[in-house]
Amino acid sequence: MKKLAICCAMAAAFVAVPASAQGYVGFGVGSSKISGADGTSAGLTYSGGNANRGSVKIYGGFQITPTWGAEAQYSDLGSRDITITGGAVPVRDSIRASQYSLAGTGTLPLSQSFALIGKVGVSQNRIKGAVNENKSDLLLGVGVSYSINPKLAVRAEYEDFGKISKNSGPGGGSIRANNYSVSLQYAF
Repeated sequence: MKKLAICCAMAAAFVAVPASAQGYVGFGVGSSKISGADGTSAGLTYSGGNANRGSVKIYGGFQITPTWGAEAQYSDLGSRDITITGGAVPVRDSIRASQYSLAGTGTLPLSQSFALIGKVGVSQNRIKGAVNENKSDLLLGVGVSYSINPKLAVRAEYEDFGKISKNSGPGGGSIRANNYSVSLQYAF
């Protein structure tokens, strides 16, 4: 009987959450930064990998309560041209970075229109080209949101995706990625 009561309570809580949840989708553009891709290793010098590049992201989520939510995201962090010197002839290659993530979100309203946003989750990071590797790491993000109306909002965010490769940078170090973005969000 006790197990049945617990199952009923859990089912009631699960059914009640979607009634108050608000779904949303968003699209953003920004500037991504890669660090750890430049340096010297085995007499070769790698340059051009640590450049800032344009980024694009798409995300969707549910605001389960006014404070807590969950969000999934994909970001294309752009490509970087790498020049490898120190050999007989300079070699040119490129790397392209992207990430998928799932995060819990927290919202702190500051006024009717403004709110602070924080997110913590896991990011599946991918780098292709001169280095090919997938790496999961902690995602941390912080930002601000401005509601234009009940359905439309603008978000400005900083996100740290952590390591996108392990021991693949020059000198055996890791390559990391972060992103600054501005996005338009639509609630349904």
